[in-house]
Amino acid sequence: MSDLIQNASKAALAKLLRPLVKLLIKQGFSYASFAEVSRRLFVDVAAEDFKLPGKRQSSSRISVLTGINRKDISKILERPNPAENHNPKEGNRPSRIMQGWLRDKDFINESGAPRPLHFEGAEHSFSELVRRYGGDVTPRAVFDELTRVGAVSKNPQEKILLCSSAYVPQADLDEKFRIMGQASHDLFSTLDHNLDHAPYMARVQRTVAYSNVPIESLAQVRLRSKEEGEQFLLQINQWLSQQDQDVNPDVKGTGKARAGIGIYYFEDILEEHS
Repeated sequence: MSDLIQNASKAALAKLLRPLVKLLIKQGFSYASFAEVSRRLFVDVAAEDFKLPGKRQSSSRISVLTGINRKDISKILERPNPAENHNPKEGNRPSRIMQGWLRDKDFINESGAPRPLHFEGAEHSFSELVRRYGGDVTPRAVFDELTRVGAVSKNPQEKILLCSSAYVPQADLDEKFRIMGQASHDLFSTLDHNLDHAPYMARVQRTVAYSNVPIESLAQVRLRSKEEGEQFLLQINQWLSQQDQDVNPDVKGTGKARAGIGIYYFEDILEEHS
């Protein structure tokens, strides 16, 4: 690696790690723990993603790729893998229910948008949706939770409206960290792909940003980005769900892949006047 690329890589690494380090320190996560996870990841990635065709990946080659001592590699591999220690909750019921509302033909209209639902009594009600996708949880408990996080509301006819395409729990740090890890993984996988491929093979990853936006305008920008971003994701979800064989068994093809589209909004106060 040339000095120019090395310096550019270090600068990019410092920039992307800064908010992560801030978050980790806030949660009481030490540098020693961060280093432990990082060392294991260097070993795992070298072992799994950089194999030579037809050859078993040796500790010597992993050492060459990572710069980690060969004896240390053996010790690292003997320890529990942090990536496998965490057992996330089996699915997230509110999230499953919302996805059912967005995908199930009984709960969407002709244009593919989620129907307003009666709480109970109608042919396809909110309670039926919860029973279909929520297991033994009660419809009232789900409604109260989705109302609390702003994912549903009621219209003047007392029908329940879906206001968001995703469930983001406010108090469940475990689930928030899971979402953060998955979203970061997806974004950096795309960045890695784009660094290695020609523009015509690149995956979509675009940002629109300006660096002299008055702080007073941020509330409007934030609101519009949320509203239009949610609307875009709702439309994409309707189309993409029909490409999934679990949702649409009529889809033909082989193998199994995970594919999705993410958009994100950010803001960074560069200068604050008194």
